[in-house]
Amino acid sequence: MKPIELYRSIMQGVWNIGFVENTLDGVINGEPLKIKWLNHECKDRWFADPFILDVTDDKIYVLVEEYYYPHKRGRLAMLTIDKASNKLLKADTILELDSHLSFPAIIRRDGKILVYPENFKGGGLKLYELDLEKPALVNGQSISDALLTDAIYTELFGKKQIYSTEIPNPNGSILGVYEMDETGKYVKVKEYNFPEKIARNAGDWFEYKGKKYRPAQESNVEYGHGISFQQIEESPEGLQFKELWRKTSPHPTMKVAFHTFNMYKGVMVMDCRGYRYRVAAGIINFFRRLFVKG
Repeated sequence: MKPIELYRSIMQGVWNIGFVENTLDGVINGEPLKIKWLNHECKDRWFADPFILDVTDDKIYVLVEEYYYPHKRGRLAMLTIDKASNKLLKADTILELDSHLSFPAIIRRDGKILVYPENFKGGGLKLYELDLEKPALVNGQSISDALLTDAIYTELFGKKQIYSTEIPNPNGSILGVYEMDETGKYVKVKEYNFPEKIARNAGDWFEYKGKKYRPAQESNVEYGHGISFQQIEESPEGLQFKELWRKTSPHPTMKVAFHTFNMYKGVMVMDCRGYRYRVAAGIINFFRRLFVKG
């Protein structure tokens, strides 16, 4: 193995998801986060980008990116989790392509569950229907030719819109606004420029007690380094984004990144990233910091 390949292997990341025990008011007010992390024994994969599909008395169903090491790319899975113990009961792969898949965002419409995952390497954004009997994502239809990254569909502002960053600058400071044109595809109609790298979405936008909120990714240090939790205000000039708080991962060992917040039926979910080989990566980072200081 070449030195650069060995380095990349050692520094490989691993993600996990967890459920927030704070109240939503506490989260909005910036309380220290209490998160109960998913308990699973999978050694050949990790889970990230969680969107809650459903919650019952005893189970939580979550759509996630499932990164499967043997295939070296992400696919989409539906996790069945025991609500009391936070233990993973089952992981069903619902979509796998030759290109990387992630961020399985959900639209609930007319009794159907629609999912529009990130798949910019596949040539654009597609909308799928979730067939729970299989389970699988089926009937994919192209809704944008733009190479969108962590796109969020919303009707919060009286229109059907998508807000997203875009290749070649997915982790930068420009948030695009996309609306449907005469061909039925979403195209960019406007941009918002942030003073730093906090444009990329970290989950669904939502309204609570008459105010609108947006979780965003802070990528100043690296991709998905932290979460910038923003309140959205409308003005004649457009939207104004006011940051309420910014946090990095509260996990005791997985502190590299912290980049998703979603909720449904009173349950909130987040994710975090650490190193697959934590001790070896820590040694490399120690000597790298010494070299930089020197």
